[in-house]
Amino acid sequence: MKSEYEVKMPSLYGAVKSKTGEISQDCLDYCKSALQSVSRSFALTIPLVEENILAPIMVGYLEARILDTFEDDIGRREISLQERINSMNVLMEILESPGSESARKKAKELAESADELVLNPNYRDLVKNMERILTVHSSFDERTKECMVRWLKEMNFGMQKFLKQEVYSFEDLNEYCYYVAGTPSGFLTELVRTRSKDLGDKKSQILRDNERDFGLFLQKVNIIRDYREDILDNEKIFWPGFLFEKYEMKPADLLKPENEKESMKILDAMIDNASQHVEPVKNYLNAIPEEYA
Repeated sequence: MKSEYEVKMPSLYGAVKSKTGEISQDCLDYCKSALQSVSRSFALTIPLVEENILAPIMVGYLEARILDTFEDDIGRREISLQERINSMNVLMEILESPGSESARKKAKELAESADELVLNPNYRDLVKNMERILTVHSSFDERTKECMVRWLKEMNFGMQKFLKQEVYSFEDLNEYCYYVAGTPSGFLTELVRTRSKDLGDKKSQILRDNERDFGLFLQKVNIIRDYREDILDNEKIFWPGFLFEKYEMKPADLLKPENEKESMKILDAMIDNASQHVEPVKNYLNAIPEEYA
């Protein structure tokens, strides 16, 4: 019996068809099912995008999810910082030459290490099936592959930086949000700008000028929304440290009822900071061509 909460894949997934000699249907089907397993929100939205950017966005998301797994979600045993960094760098080496024998070998080695390294079963399965994702990745044209890898390399650089550095100021928060959310926004925007048939120069420039704000806003909303979960489950937060110093509090103190007054002041500061992106986000959304709206 199907759960009432089970998501039915939108029919637009039928637009992503396997091509003879390029994508095995098995690999494509795996990517579709994996998307549902590792993300509730993106599993609903990605299938609704325009056909000519659907597959690259789906695969790009899964690859970013693997990178984020090595950066943040590893926990089956105690993992050293260097082990995390090594795994992230190996992934990028694989993506830079996905069709090579060396890449296949490294992907297999990462897959074999998944049981030991990755705690979350859905993310573990993703790492174990990296070769299937690579098969779909390898089918894309060279321009698309170059675009995907370039943005993922930027993400990898920033993730590694903030493995070693805390978010202390709002400037740090902006930088962190750029690396984890601004880079996917940049990738999406580049796909739209280079593939749209109806996008004029003016709107193309508006998208480019505001793509960073679009990503930062979405990430800051997530950071504000997920504060309690991050404190209780992950013991890792990205609210700037100076705010806690200012009110002489520790992050966990925000959850205590007796600290409501100070907690609301810190929350107001976070919301004010995120609000600076609202107008640029409006401009970005209004510039998206009709074919992708």
